[in-house]
Amino acid sequence: MRFAALSAHRERLGWAGLIVRVVLAAVWFWASLSKIGDPRTFVQAVRAYDATPEWLSQAIGYGLPVLELVLAILLLIGLITRYAAAVSALLFVVFLVGIAQAAARGIKIECGCFGGGGQSSATSYTLDILRDLALLALAAFLIRWPLTKWSVDQAIISSEMVPELTPKQAKLEKNVRRYRAARAAAEVELRHKQRYIAAGTAVAVVLVSFVAIGVQGSRAKIAPNVDTANATTATGVKVGNQQAPVPVDVYEDFQCPICNDLEQSGLTKDLDAKVKATTIKVNYHVMSFLDSLSNGNKYSSRAANAGYCAADQSPADFQKFHDILYGKTSGKNNQPAENGNGVPDSQLIAWGKQAGITSADFSTCVTSNQHKDLVAGVTDAASKKGVNGTPTVFVAGTKLGGTNDAVTVAQVDNAIQTALSKAKSTAAPSPTASPSATSRAGTSSSPSAAVSPSASGSTKK
Repeated sequence: MRFAALSAHRERLGWAGLIVRVVLAAVWFWASLSKIGDPRTFVQAVRAYDATPEWLSQAIGYGLPVLELVLAILLLIGLITRYAAAVSALLFVVFLVGIAQAAARGIKIECGCFGGGGQSSATSYTLDILRDLALLALAAFLIRWPLTKWSVDQAIISSEMVPELTPKQAKLEKNVRRYRAARAAAEVELRHKQRYIAAGTAVAVVLVSFVAIGVQGSRAKIAPNVDTANATTATGVKVGNQQAPVPVDVYEDFQCPICNDLEQSGLTKDLDAKVKATTIKVNYHVMSFLDSLSNGNKYSSRAANAGYCAADQSPADFQKFHDILYGKTSGKNNQPAENGNGVPDSQLIAWGKQAGITSADFSTCVTSNQHKDLVAGVTDAASKKGVNGTPTVFVAGTKLGGTNDAVTVAQVDNAIQTALSKAKSTAAPSPTASPSATSRAGTSSSPSAAVSPSASGSTKK
């Protein structure tokens, strides 16, 4: 930036640029601080776009909030404003592309720009796009007119300026020549200084971003040894005979109203009957990503923790507790209303007693949030598998429904029947076995020669 840019810079543009700088800085501060405290959740929000490989999702999830914070600081103090605005513009374009591709593919998610994120039944893509376009226009303003009032950039230029000649000094030609030479030398020095500052700041930003990815990645790690005898991060709560031929994986959130609708429509009874008949085994993955819908009460994560506390007693106790949380008392839903106050721990303990759990260990487990890391692990494992909303159901490894389609009991039942038929056909002996093959296998007709259901009924997961 030359001295002429400072002297000729109009007053109104300088003040306007200051306002634009502060607005963009405030946006980046808000975006960063809403996400930087919970890196695991933001990575899950990035995965919900289903547009990046896992390594890139983690890099974005861990690094972007820190980059946003750095941009906020640079814009607030007005240092390398044009470069900060250019990076801001690039990010806004990336955000627009991400939102547009999600909308085009019919993926209903919150953008996660200011915390939260993930699947949502109420999207606002139009508002998100209009907001990002407006911010892109502000960034473009600073790219075009980067020199603003009260900025470090302006102070750097002022530090190198050569004092103007007085009218008396300007009358002498030698003074004018000296002034022009000094000004030219100062401009060269200014350009060098600006380049060094820009390069040094850019290197610092890159280093900080890489360090942040490592630090945030460490913060997002799930504590070791969180699995219990009846629940793991990979399987959730294992219910039923584990030798049953058809595995069913149910991903739910106790705060999810659609989960509540599905359970009350008969899913529990349908699955329970098939579990008792040893037709299926069910893995209940109780997730937590809807804490924001309980007015800060964090019902989603606390209820999930309580569910795993019930599983500590037995899978059967978990089933009873699970059904109560998705059930009704005196004709009224036990699930708290969405965006309402979640029930306290005392109510979760009371529902445990209703399920027949009277152990003091259960109460302590609930109040101490003993399985919070298990809840986080199950949620993160589900996110890695592409489960970004609830309810989600897999039967024999196949996901039911479309991207945003609600799963029905009939779909689950039909999928189970299809998987069971495949398992039975796999278990049946081959009708084309040749006599020579039989003689090679031996002529014994003992039970050990028969194909056992447990050995042959395995299915792809």
